[in-house]
Amino acid sequence: MKKVVSFAGFDTLFNVQPFYEAVGRIGNRYDIDEKKVRDTYRQKEQALMQQSEFMKYSKLMEVALNETAEELNFTIDPSDFSDVLIAHTVMEPFPDAPTALYNIKEKGYETVLLTNHSKDLIQANVVKLEHNFDQIITAEDVQAYKPNARFFAYVAQQLGDVDEHVHIAVDPTKDIRPAQAAGWQVIQIDRQDDNAKVASLMDAVDQLD
Repeated sequence: MKKVVSFAGFDTLFNVQPFYEAVGRIGNRYDIDEKKVRDTYRQKEQALMQQSEFMKYSKLMEVALNETAEELNFTIDPSDFSDVLIAHTVMEPFPDAPTALYNIKEKGYETVLLTNHSKDLIQANVVKLEHNFDQIITAEDVQAYKPNARFFAYVAQQLGDVDEHVHIAVDPTKDIRPAQAAGWQVIQIDRQDDNAKVASLMDAVDQLD
């Protein structure tokens, strides 16, 4: 019996907030509000991911930063991009991620990482989990970003015949709804509410057989 648990990467296994905070801090160099820089960057990032022409994430970051700078009337220095790139590679897993992944393996599930990030960046983060995923599927493999249905169809093709597939994620738009549309079971983590039924990865483990 083939049982699979797939995971979104950033915001589910990895704490992505320090990365966006690093983006926001660029504003300090140009006397622009950090939140404005951070929010504008996130809007640009999402818009670029939805374009029909695929651009791998390491390049998309650079384009999104330059578009942010153009909208807010400043010019990105190469050191700005270097700082943001470093912030991405040093992002840490949530504290319970390694234990949760281990426990899920112990329950007999294969583990699969599904990420919008590119191969040249994700490995620096994955190594910190000290976990061997059965598969890692990136947007670069698919040439499309979540929530594009092509991403989820590609994953289903790569997994083959599966008796049980559960997708664990935080984001309803990028992960939960398209995973449900693909016919997968889902477990949504709500990290904003400590009293939520599933407020952590360990809570998600408890939901599995």
